[in-house]
Amino acid sequence: MGRRLAAAALLALSLLWVASASPLADARGRAAREAAALPPEGEGPAPLLEETAAEAEAGDGGLFLTEIVEPAGSLADLRAVEAADVPAEGRDAARWAVYRELLPRRENGTFGSEEPVSRGEAVQALYRLSGIRVPVDVCPYPDVPEACQDAVAWAESVGVSGGVAEGRFAPFSPVTRSQLAVMLHRFAAWRGEDVESRTAVSWDGEKVPAYAEEALNWVMDRGLYKGMTDHGLYPDLPVSRLQLAVILAGLQEARDPLAGALDLPEGGEASLSRQKHGELDQAVAAAARRHGAVGVQVAVLEKGAVTDAYHYGWAVKGSVPMSSAHKLRTASLSKVAAGLAAALLWEEGAVDYDTDIGAYWGVKTWKPVTIRSLLSHTSTLRNSESIAWDYAGVRAQLGSASGYGGGTPGELRYWSYNNHAFGVLGQTLELAAGRYLDDVLEERVLGPLGAEGAFTAGELAEPELVTPLYRGNGLGRSASSVLSVRQWSAPGATGRQFAGGFTASALDMAKLTALLAGDGCFEGVRLMDAASVELMESHGDQALPGGIYQALPMRLRFGAYGRERLYYHTGSAYGAYNFLSYDPDTGDGVVVLTMGADGGKDAYGIYAVCGEISRAVYEALAPGA
Repeated sequence: MGRRLAAAALLALSLLWVASASPLADARGRAAREAAALPPEGEGPAPLLEETAAEAEAGDGGLFLTEIVEPAGSLADLRAVEAADVPAEGRDAARWAVYRELLPRRENGTFGSEEPVSRGEAVQALYRLSGIRVPVDVCPYPDVPEACQDAVAWAESVGVSGGVAEGRFAPFSPVTRSQLAVMLHRFAAWRGEDVESRTAVSWDGEKVPAYAEEALNWVMDRGLYKGMTDHGLYPDLPVSRLQLAVILAGLQEARDPLAGALDLPEGGEASLSRQKHGELDQAVAAAARRHGAVGVQVAVLEKGAVTDAYHYGWAVKGSVPMSSAHKLRTASLSKVAAGLAAALLWEEGAVDYDTDIGAYWGVKTWKPVTIRSLLSHTSTLRNSESIAWDYAGVRAQLGSASGYGGGTPGELRYWSYNNHAFGVLGQTLELAAGRYLDDVLEERVLGPLGAEGAFTAGELAEPELVTPLYRGNGLGRSASSVLSVRQWSAPGATGRQFAGGFTASALDMAKLTALLAGDGCFEGVRLMDAASVELMESHGDQALPGGIYQALPMRLRFGAYGRERLYYHTGSAYGAYNFLSYDPDTGDGVVVLTMGADGGKDAYGIYAVCGEISRAVYEALAPGA
C-alpha cells in the first residue's frame, strides 16, 4: 500500500485497534462491526486486515498507530494549565481538554469558552480521543480543509459522522446538540460501550429531529448534557467549546483517571419562577380579568435563561383556549426584531449604521437618513399611511422634500415615534443584505433557539396556531388577515410588515430577549457578538419626556418595577397590548402578549395589564424574594 491509507483501509485499521485495545476486545469488536455495518469475522475482507496488519508491523513510513497506554499526567500538571479566561465552574474541564490536546487554544491564547464548536472541530476532538492516528490520501468530502481531513475520513469510515447533504461535510458549520449527540452515540458504539438508553426523556413539546431521538435519549441518560439542559433541550442550538470540554470529560471519566478526578459543572440551579409558578399564575389571571383581556401569554427570563411560561383565556374566543404555543401579532415589539436583524447584519458587515441609506436604494436622499436615525426615530421622514411602502414609493419619498418633516435627521430634539420609518428600515436592511429579514433571523437566531416567528406570518410552518386579535369584546383583526402577509416579491419590495407585523409567541420573543439579556450568549453559547448587543442598547445622555432614553430601538428606563434599569419596548395595535423588558444587570426579564384588554397605562406609561404582570414577576425574582 502507499504512504497514506484510503478510507477502506482506515476502517479496517480502526477495527483492528478496537479489537486489540482492551480486555473488552471481543465485545468492542462486535459492537464496532455492527456500528459500521460490517460482516462478522471470517466473512469480511480478511486479506485487507492481514495486509494492513502486516504493513503496520513493517512500519511503513506514513502509517502509524498510537500506542494503547493508560492516559498519563497528573492533576497538578493539569491544573497548572493557564485558563484564567474560563469561568471557574468549567475551568477543570477546559484545562483537561487543552492538556489532552482535544481542543487547542485559539490563536489569541484564550480558550474561547462561549464560542460555538464547528462540526470539523467536534470530529477532530473525537478523532484525537480515539487514539488512532492514520493519515489518508482521500477525504470523501471536498469541502473539508486539509487540517481535519484525516479526522473526517476516520469519522466517515467508522460511522461516527457523515456529511450533511449533497456530498458536503460542512466542517465550519456549528455542531448542534442533536448532531453532537449522534456523534457521541456512534463513537461510544464504536468503542464497544453500552449505548442503550434506559430512560425515556420528555422533550416538553420541543421538536427533536427524528435522526437524533435515540442518541439524545442516550446522552441525557448518561448525563453527558448535565447542566446544559436545565431550561430546555434546544436540540438545534450550537455547542460551545466549554460545553464540549465538559461533555468529553464526562465521556472519559471511566477511562481517564484525570477526567474522573475533575470538578465538573453540576447544573440544576433552581428557578424562582417555577417555584412560585402557582402564585404567579394567579397574578397573571387576576391582572387579565381586571383589565378585561381575552387572552394572555407570559414568558419569564432568569439570569438570561427562559425558565417559565404562563397563559390565560382564549386564543379564539369561546372555542380555542390560549396555549404557550399560539402565535400572536406582536405589534411594535416587531421593532425589536427589526433592530436585532439590523445588529446582526451590522455584525456581518452588510450594513453601516451611519451611511446614508440612499446608497442602498440607489437614490440621492433629500436629507441624509441613516439606519441609526431610523432606529432612534430621528430620521425626520414623514410618518403617514398615505405614503406607499412599496419600493417605488419609498424611493420617491427619499428623494423629495415633501417626504420629510422639519429638522435635522439624527438629532434627538427631532425625535418622533415613526412606524413608517421602520417599514423603510426593514426594506433598507433587505436591500443591503439581498435577503428577507425572516431568513436572516431564522438562520442566525430563530433556528438555533428553536423559536418560530416571522414578519410574514403567512410563511409560518403552523399557520393554525396564529390567533385573531380582539379589541375589547369585538374582533380587531382576523387570523386570515394576519396570515395574508406573505413573501410576495423580492427582498425590499415592501415595508408594511416591519413596524408591527412580527408574529410569534411570548416564548419565542422571550428567547430573543434572553439573547439580548445575555449580551449575545444563550445557554452558554455565543450567537452574536457582545458589541452587537451593546450597539442595540446604546443611547445618548439626553432623556425623552417621561424620563426614558432612546436606544436602538429599545428604550431605557431607570427604577421601574423595582429594577435599577430596564430595557423595554411596548406594542399596541388592533386590540393587542404587549410589553417586552429585561434587566441588563441580572438577566431577568418578562414578555407579555395580550389581546382584548382595556389599554389603560400605569405610572411608567406601560399598558397596565402588562405592567401589573411584569411587576409581579420582577418582584418574585428579586434577590431574597
